[in-house]
Amino acid sequence: MFLELFPNLTHPMIPQMQSQLSFPRNPDIPSTHQSSLGPHLSLFSPASNLQAPLESLGFASCSLIPDDLTFLSQSIHAPALKRLNLSGNDISEGLLEPLRLLLEETSATLLYLDLSYCHIADSHLAVLLPTLLRCSRLRVLRLYRNPLSMAAIKDLLPKTLELPDLHMVLYPDPLDCLMWDPSDFDSDFFNESLHWTLLSAAKAEISRLLKNSGRTNIIWTDNPNSLEDLDYFSL
Repeated sequence: MFLELFPNLTHPMIPQMQSQLSFPRNPDIPSTHQSSLGPHLSLFSPASNLQAPLESLGFASCSLIPDDLTFLSQSIHAPALKRLNLSGNDISEGLLEPLRLLLEETSATLLYLDLSYCHIADSHLAVLLPTLLRCSRLRVLRLYRNPLSMAAIKDLLPKTLELPDLHMVLYPDPLDCLMWDPSDFDSDFFNESLHWTLLSAAKAEISRLLKNSGRTNIIWTDNPNSLEDLDYFSL
């Protein structure tokens, strides 16, 4: 089973679907809760009428707040998750520790993790990395368009080789390849600010490091189209 939520999505069938699902309100969720998930958090309540844990969850650009990830990590779904898409949520807004705890809960089952466009800087990755490396079944890791330095990416590469099932890593173009001040990082205008000669050299170095590692069954790419329509269950 899966659940994929998108902000500002409207469709004439949605009210009918919501009435048919009739999810009870979770009394533990404070009335001041301001994220985009709203009543969907009742899915994670023990009172939910879902008959089985969800294996796939997508909360892309849902303006998550720390309580969202906390509720999710304490739900019946966390230990069963195989796919988790949190792309477009700013983890620098208090989500770092709740995310780390959620990854702890999913570490035994998680196959696919998308943290693209999450404002993950070097210091955030350093906090998450020990927990990421405990996701022993992980097959796909997406870190596209995060403000990571070349040093952080080079540090990440050999450590991910410890994950025996990892097949693909979508890495961000390094901050070192920007023509502008890295502190002005803006994912929406990143391509326009890239120094293409520096980027070519960085990609060549990453390819060399991967080749020298001897691991032939893993792909590192900065091209998001490489992962389109990927069946991560069959990798």
